[in-house]
Amino acid sequence: MKKLIIYSLMFIATSLSLFSNETIVLSTGEWAPYTSEKDPKGQVAQKIVSEALAFENIDVSYKFYKWADAYSIAKEVKSDATIPWFKNKKREDDFFFSKQAIIRTKMLFFHLKDKSFTWKNFNDLKKYKICGVKGYSTTKLLNDKGLNLVISPDAKNCFKKLLSDEVDVVPSSYLVGYNIINKTFSSQEATKFITHPKQVQRQTGAFFLVSKQNPKAQELVAKFDKGLKKLIKSGRYLKIIKDSIKK
Repeated sequence: MKKLIIYSLMFIATSLSLFSNETIVLSTGEWAPYTSEKDPKGQVAQKIVSEALAFENIDVSYKFYKWADAYSIAKEVKSDATIPWFKNKKREDDFFFSKQAIIRTKMLFFHLKDKSFTWKNFNDLKKYKICGVKGYSTTKLLNDKGLNLVISPDAKNCFKKLLSDEVDVVPSSYLVGYNIINKTFSSQEATKFITHPKQVQRQTGAFFLVSKQNPKAQELVAKFDKGLKKLIKSGRYLKIIKDSIKK
């Protein structure tokens, strides 16, 4: 009788393990409204990734770091994957990218309304002091152009420097920039910011990345791509995007 009970319990445990979801850990950083550790209204990319992978029976846990650390941790396979990242040569050397972007965004320069700012090409930017966030692809692009950069640990600090005239412009995703401005400054201070219409980089996407050192990298990327297609087809993807714009 005891053996029968033991075998029954073993069978139940095995059955549950077969039907339970796999759990993976993703490294990321603060980039509301797309990723946020504490703000439920700032997790658009997280919702998309979590729900896409849920279609493939994968649960997701997020760990937050400074962006440079989030990158290196994922590269060294101390996390299973990382989100959301724009493409560049270095990253494509280190990671496999999802076929489709998680989200797409416009990268613009923010400046103060009462300060004259205009540009047509990168040479025009040499007379301005620009705040760039360490680890951002846009920061690397501007640095490679030989521009005058002030490096900051986060975007919030950049906007504070902009308001205090320590820098002239801040490159940021449109939604991210205004999200930071509205949460950081008073309503009167928030009206002082404006964007230049010319994009710093052409509209691009932020992707799901898995280190090439991860033995299951291509399998995990394929599952995400498959799940994202299902999420889009279900109509849920569009609803997540629309809901984020309303907030």
